[in-house]
Amino acid sequence: CLLGACSAVACESAPTSTPTPIPSQSPPVASLAALPRPASAETQAPTGPAHASNPLGLPAYPVKLDPGRRVFTFSDRMLAGAKLGSTLVLYTATVVGFEGDDLIIEGKGGPSYKVHPGYVVPVPDAPRLRPHDPVLTEWNGVMKHAVITRFVKDKIEVRYTDMDPRTPLAQLKGARFVVQTEGLVPGNFAAWKDGETWRHVLLVSRLGGPAAEAGAVPTSLASSMARWFALGYGGAALIADESALRPIPIKPRLKVGASVWAEWVGTLRPAAVQSAEETGLYTVKFERAGRPATVGWGLITPPLDPQQAAAGATRTRDRVRNRE
Repeated sequence: CLLGACSAVACESAPTSTPTPIPSQSPPVASLAALPRPASAETQAPTGPAHASNPLGLPAYPVKLDPGRRVFTFSDRMLAGAKLGSTLVLYTATVVGFEGDDLIIEGKGGPSYKVHPGYVVPVPDAPRLRPHDPVLTEWNGVMKHAVITRFVKDKIEVRYTDMDPRTPLAQLKGARFVVQTEGLVPGNFAAWKDGETWRHVLLVSRLGGPAAEAGAVPTSLASSMARWFALGYGGAALIADESALRPIPIKPRLKVGASVWAEWVGTLRPAAVQSAEETGLYTVKFERAGRPATVGWGLITPPLDPQQAAAGATRTRDRVRNRE
């Protein structure tokens, strides 16, 4: 469907022609405001004082970062008047101080500004990087997901996994890197069960509830008081209950023919793996769709619904029998 002309509901119908999977954060920054907003983004805001540094009224988020610490956060212009459903994009930034519970972010071409810590993804000073690590890094000042392919003298070569798969490999020097870890973690992608639909979201910060155990990966929709501030399709700000979230593998190991769910216009759709020729990328074929499409790590997961997983396994066996 045409993004500029359809409603969010119309865009969510099963594709009848060749879909072009669009990573949740992949549209050009200039075009984000034109994207349709899913009604699901208009969820109830958390209770808390809303002001310039915390327009969504996020609850207290005790994080202290030393001056000079590099982070990903939102620009002061984006935060001004932001509300649930607003377009937000994580940019590279540097902490220059703090005031009360707020961080002071160095302005780019303007004055410094205050940000509530819940709008920030910290970047370690000296991460230990290895080839094939899935990472958060940057592209033209915007936070992106990538996989490290190799080291070239004083540069680090990466393949971006949440952009157009035709994007050339990039050799970065002095860039920000966060090595991803499995689970519901700031900066990771996750699946959010919104009614009967599984939506693809980017996690930003965890709000309240008991602290999750280190390395814990939820496997069922257990009860939880915690919620997450996250970004949906096109960067739409939303709040999701942790009990309705599932982590998406940061480094999936999938066999050819495997049934999976892959991201398509902000939702997760059934598909089958056709090939895995490049590290960080898979070629998949969506059900009831045209030609195959390429998606990156973080945009593909084993089925999260047991019934659909069983149905997918049956379809895979049928395809094998037909080839025989």
